[in-house]
Amino acid sequence: MTAPSRDPLDEAIAARRSQDPLVGAKIGAEEVSRRLLQAMATDRGVHVESLLAVCGALAGHAWQASLRARARAAGQMEPEGLHVIGTQNGGSFLVGEGLAQGLFQDRYSTWGLAAAAAQQAGCSALPDPMALWRHGMDSLGQDSFGVPQVPSRHSPSSDSLQSLASLWPALLPVVQRFCPDPAEWPILFGLLAQKAITMGREVIDPCLALRIVMDTAIANAMVILPESQEAPPGS
Repeated sequence: MTAPSRDPLDEAIAARRSQDPLVGAKIGAEEVSRRLLQAMATDRGVHVESLLAVCGALAGHAWQASLRARARAAGQMEPEGLHVIGTQNGGSFLVGEGLAQGLFQDRYSTWGLAAAAAQQAGCSALPDPMALWRHGMDSLGQDSFGVPQVPSRHSPSSDSLQSLASLWPALLPVVQRFCPDPAEWPILFGLLAQKAITMGREVIDPCLALRIVMDTAIANAMVILPESQEAPPGS
């Protein structure tokens, strides 16, 4: 029996991986960006602050999803060091050193990728990353959780701040196509956040753009989605 032929794009990505290990993440980020811009476009264009919030939320949650997928592929129920905490309002969130490391310390951390784009776009006074993390932790269970600390005229739409539950399961199959290895998922979305900051440089101060990305990334790294919306075990 003849094996089914692979998609030409998949073949091209596979062939280029030896020269550029991040080729899947780069091409995948372009594809996800195209889909988001198309979905978020109105007759007035795309609301940049809302796009930044969506990209930040996806980038942050990608760290949780990546860690969980890699743990399950290794036969673990959940990643070591991550645990669920409850808040007074009845909410539950996943927290742990692995998320903080991915967001801020990894070679391709969300902070590193987003801050680099913000600096290139003209941001000369980066926020303190530890202060960003503390704000995210301190606001758990409060109305301010996941709401970027920026002037009201630059506030993302409420829909964009609540979009993770619908966007993540819709985009995950696309991401898995370009990045079969879950370790690359956060890189793809970090590159996506970079692109959004660069695109919005004429509309919003890049320092504020960075704040939107990181505030939403930190919060959504801890958000627990229904199991059916996450990556299946062993993916």
